[in-house]
Amino acid sequence: MFIVALRIFSVALLTLFWSVPVILLSFLDPYAERSARLIRFWARGVLWVCRVKVHVHGRHRLPLDRAVLFMANHQSNFDIPILMAAFDTLQVRWVSKQEVRKVPVLGLCMQVTHQVLVDRDSPTQAISVIRQVKKLLDAGISVVLFPEGTRTRDGHLQPFKPGGFAVAVATGAPVVPVTLKGSGAIWPPGGLALRPGTVEVVFGEPIQVDIHANKKTAREDLLTKVQEAIATCYNDSSMTPSQIQPVVPTSAPERRASV
Repeated sequence: MFIVALRIFSVALLTLFWSVPVILLSFLDPYAERSARLIRFWARGVLWVCRVKVHVHGRHRLPLDRAVLFMANHQSNFDIPILMAAFDTLQVRWVSKQEVRKVPVLGLCMQVTHQVLVDRDSPTQAISVIRQVKKLLDAGISVVLFPEGTRTRDGHLQPFKPGGFAVAVATGAPVVPVTLKGSGAIWPPGGLALRPGTVEVVFGEPIQVDIHANKKTAREDLLTKVQEAIATCYNDSSMTPSQIQPVVPTSAPERRASV
């Protein structure tokens, strides 16, 4: 218990430390891109103090000429620092429930860095989310969604909700499936047991929206393709060490980059 408490305390200190420059720099450009660059150093520091290693497969599949939508399975609250380390220098924002605003420090950081916070009880929320995501994509900033809607409780993939795919069809952005393997064991839902371990992040081939189909058909087709891609990778244990790129060092976290 002492080790777990020490890890939680260290994560809290890192969050407080990095929140100051993140908030201050957020006023220097329209989409807080300088602040967003700092978040990955927070993420790497969190992973380092918790002794979590992240390995990435398929980074070469990411389009370099435009922003995309990332659709990832959701195993743990630790998924965000894991994915931030995997994205490295890529500018990304997150679609998250608006309740995160109430989380001290973290909620404010998410607001000032233009994360998309969703009020799931609002009847007009879908239109607002599409507008916000489109603005980010037009600015060259990719967006991450968890199509399961919430973390899995038993380790199995949950049914994908259609909302994120409606956003994809409305914006026309390519969708990159992202598979997380092992993050559920780092921080299981329903507890505070932060454990060391290794996580794999697999970027799939980008999937294009069918622009010739009607919206409902295009949404359903995209959902099926993304769910199949993630499910297939999630159940695939055939990757060899030579296919995986380590991205999180086991040494001390990097110093702050110049912005």
